[in-house]
Amino acid sequence: MQLTAEFAPDRQALVGGPLRGWQHHAHEDALAARGPAHLAELPNGLEVLVTTMGLEATRTLLNDTRLSKDAGGLRAAMQQQLSDKGKPTDLSRIIGPSMLNTDPPHHRRMRALVSQAFTPRRVEALRPVVERTATEMVAAMSGEADLIKELAFPLPLAVICDLLGVPPEDRMQLNRWTSGMMTERPELVVPASDAMVGYLAGLIEYKRERPDDALLSALVQARIDGEQLTPEELVTTAILLVVAGHETTTGLIGNTVAALLALPGAWEGLTTPEAVADAVEESARWDPPTRVTPHYRVVTDIDLPGTVLPEGALIMVGLGTAGRDPGVHGPTASRFDPRRAATSGNAALGHATFGHGIHYCLGHHLARIEARAALTALRERFPNARLAGDAAEFARDDKVVPNTFSSVPVTLEP
Repeated sequence: MQLTAEFAPDRQALVGGPLRGWQHHAHEDALAARGPAHLAELPNGLEVLVTTMGLEATRTLLNDTRLSKDAGGLRAAMQQQLSDKGKPTDLSRIIGPSMLNTDPPHHRRMRALVSQAFTPRRVEALRPVVERTATEMVAAMSGEADLIKELAFPLPLAVICDLLGVPPEDRMQLNRWTSGMMTERPELVVPASDAMVGYLAGLIEYKRERPDDALLSALVQARIDGEQLTPEELVTTAILLVVAGHETTTGLIGNTVAALLALPGAWEGLTTPEAVADAVEESARWDPPTRVTPHYRVVTDIDLPGTVLPEGALIMVGLGTAGRDPGVHGPTASRFDPRRAATSGNAALGHATFGHGIHYCLGHHLARIEARAALTALRERFPNARLAGDAAEFARDDKVVPNTFSSVPVTLEP
């Protein structure tokens, strides 16, 4: 891979590091002013290009067939680069044949099989369960609380594990493995992903022999024209669903509550289901829970304004500057305004938080259901809730893809 001299390595182009509150917004916007792409080094030593572009340019790039998600090509490119730098070449097992890391035509086959099991009807049927679970969790909270620890983290974890059919006693271990995998640190990523593969492979075989009504059993049984997911595809898909099914939703809930409580009058304005939905959408736009997409590989040079994404480069597409695009949202694009969506039509069209094109997030509807349920339960029980500190000083997790607070301390008053 030949990288031009204009790309200056910048680790903070991707990871949180010491950044707190919403400092990453200014950092991303400053990068965007310098150009559309920037070289960054991940904790494992991989060098990737991270983009900081507006909404339409980001969507165009996400839909560009010159970017590949093929797992084999990604792993080979990553391992070659690490080997050239004298770094360990062990990689996370999540970089395997799931929908996330597959190109057409294989992607169409996999998405069709997964969609046969992960149906809108199945997701919608979860709504009352999600709302009841959120209400119960909020009822157990009082006084000084950590919103992440007591609601934003346990709610999505419980939901995705119930959906998949993971026994309750195994759920915290799954979360520990997920957290390790998100760091991009080989000493944490490799053992965590290997352990998760072993566990999920065993659970899949158990479901094959003793099928139930949960999603894992449905994935095992999914069949189109005689084709099924292979054992490796089943495991990698299960990993993807576990990781994406709770890490990013934790961020969506935590980021939304922090933004609302930090803005005078915003919490009091959550009086209708529509206001709650608008606040979630605005938070997804302004402070997306997924800061960058997972890796792509450039298969043919791509011209961007003022630079070129060279063949062979590894790319992670930035989502923050896409949502805060002044060309789409005007001079107030950099401000959090939970009422913005009410006057902007379809607010989901104002950001790329859930992706774009063939890799658009299959679980976007479930994430929205969970975030709305969490906000509704919290607002109804604690209308006078407030932050227990300055949100601008709240630490962010030092992870590469997710954009989440480590904790959101709140004072809960009815």
